[in-house]
Amino acid sequence: GPTPTDSLRSALGALYALTAAQPLFHALLNPSPQLTQRAVGGGIRAMIPLQAALAARSGHPGVAVVTASLAPVARRFARKVSVT
Repeated sequence: GPTPTDSLRSALGALYALTAAQPLFHALLNPSPQLTQRAVGGGIRAMIPLQAALAARSGHPGVAVVTASLAPVARRFARKVSVT
């Protein structure tokens, strides 16, 4: 059966896809400058769960969890400073 690391890797991969896909989908439906900027910012912020998923894939679940825990911090900072 799947190991905890496999489950972690799958969850982080799904988090990456969700973080990147949602703003991109909105920008595809309405390609306004504001939504395009959000899509770019979402893609940049999605790098954190992507790096966490890659760390889990390489057999470092502790590093993956620590890296993934930075996503909420990045979201909070993105409200104060433009990611793009």
